[in-house]
Amino acid sequence: VGEALLPYAKAMLHAADKSFITTNDAATCQRGRLSVGFYPGLANGTLREGLASFRVECPEMELILVEGMPGDLHAQLCDRSLDMVVAAFMPELANAAFEQKKLWSEQLVALLPADHDLAGRNALRWSDVAALPIILRTAGGDLSGYRAIMAATGKRSLNCKQYAVSRATLVQMVTLGFGIAITFSSALVPTPDIVAIPIEGEGAIVPVDGLWNAFDENAARLRFLHHIKDAAIKSASS
Repeated sequence: VGEALLPYAKAMLHAADKSFITTNDAATCQRGRLSVGFYPGLANGTLREGLASFRVECPEMELILVEGMPGDLHAQLCDRSLDMVVAAFMPELANAAFEQKKLWSEQLVALLPADHDLAGRNALRWSDVAALPIILRTAGGDLSGYRAIMAATGKRSLNCKQYAVSRATLVQMVTLGFGIAITFSSALVPTPDIVAIPIEGEGAIVPVDGLWNAFDENAARLRFLHHIKDAAIKSASS
């Protein structure tokens, strides 16, 4: 009987060993899966540096990246399609089911045609911005960027239009005279015939938040957050 059961016992031990190795690899971030959703325009700067150092530490980790607007990313976090979200213009959720923490801040800049009357300015006030035609990206009816600009410009009326286009197309629309665009300083890419001018005043520094399920003990997420915080500290001191 013992000899007959021996193959089954070996199989069970092998399965147990394999399960232990898999669990240990996940706990030490050697293998596993981490899905991160992020707001458009954040792919450079702090997020990029954090991702790069995380991949060096955890080269075998399957890293899934999803770019999207805050509302869509939040929905994917709720249905567990994402492990965490990194986004700007995220309202305070005050929901015990989620953990929400500020990770870093981004400076808003205005993109103007190089031949614009204000192109030589060192900075623009919100009153300057409100007096100009503004073009924004939109996706799925998300109005987070528009609401943020409305809040920053106060009661001033805005000439603001939204277009369902890519960020690259929006920049080209600036060169064609459709209006000015507003983006994050870390998202700037040198573009012919475009100047980028920092905006000053309340609301011109935008917090970037991390959001994840409060009871999630994903070790990979914890390590990823560690790298993001390190990248944010380096960026702030440079």
